[in-house]
Amino acid sequence: MELKEIPERVRKKHGIPITRRDVVRVFSAVLASSDIWRIVDLAGIPVLATCEVLQALAEKGLVEFKNARVVVTEEGRRRAMDLGISEAKELSCPRCRGRGLELSLFSKLAEEFHRLAKDRPEAAQEFDQGYVTEETTIARIALKELLVLGDDDLVSLAASLTRLPRRVAVLDVDLRIVRFLQELARREKLVLEVYQHDLREPLPPELRRQFDTFVCDPTESFRGYLAFAQRGIAALRGPGGAGYLGLTRLEASLEKWRKIELALLEAGAVITDLFPNFHEYVNWPYIETMRAWPFLPVKRVPGRFEPWYRSALIRIELVEETKVENVRYAGDIFTDEEAATT
Repeated sequence: MELKEIPERVRKKHGIPITRRDVVRVFSAVLASSDIWRIVDLAGIPVLATCEVLQALAEKGLVEFKNARVVVTEEGRRRAMDLGISEAKELSCPRCRGRGLELSLFSKLAEEFHRLAKDRPEAAQEFDQGYVTEETTIARIALKELLVLGDDDLVSLAASLTRLPRRVAVLDVDLRIVRFLQELARREKLVLEVYQHDLREPLPPELRRQFDTFVCDPTESFRGYLAFAQRGIAALRGPGGAGYLGLTRLEASLEKWRKIELALLEAGAVITDLFPNFHEYVNWPYIETMRAWPFLPVKRVPGRFEPWYRSALIRIELVEETKVENVRYAGDIFTDEEAATT
């Protein structure tokens, strides 16, 4: 099987659009590491696509699976040399982890956040949850005041602890998170409004056009992403309002990225900034039951703080009055062909 044939195999198996260049990315990742989670991280394409590419490379005799590792064969190394494929390298700054932010100024805030967040509810697969590291949460609020839509990351808590925003509001469907934040707000006397709300439902009228900024880390099916983004946009006062959203390459192909970008443009917003791999996630407790697990060519449960799932931080800004419709999203908004963690 030639490398150029593999994208069609992936599309037929999973319905995920990839290119020959994506196959090369996976090959480069295997040349750099034999660990399955590091390969997924370095490849930077949907997880299910990476798994299928690895299976195809194994059938060709270019890699093999042994002792829970993915190993490049001698034939694979010769083939890589012939094709001019070299090992993947990560060149991000080791100090800021590629975020471009100096977080040492927030050391006291980080200590207080750690103290309060240690008893947080664990991530739940039911809501496609998976929270980011504490460092990532602090980096988020270093950018802007926030209205938070879904908050297993506890961004609203970090923002409130700064005592700077005049108003911090958070919507979450998970009653455990709602009660946790309500109790901390009461005990620590924080300016924090907490609402239990399913974002599949229209934004409550009293929250529409009330905020300057929102932040969310949407589920990454196309419908789910739109539901989160449209709720945030509907909450903005008008042009000049901004939103911060996460988006991965591990559950969103570039074709899906394009659809999301077009939808944001249609909503009256433009993308002003993009920070690749801004978010690093703590590994959730349901790794072995997530959708991608059966497709992994080798099985190993990663350590809790062994980052492989990362996402970009995208900043959008409204440039005209919003055009989003505050409608209900019925049914499943968490899964599509590219979903890996649900």
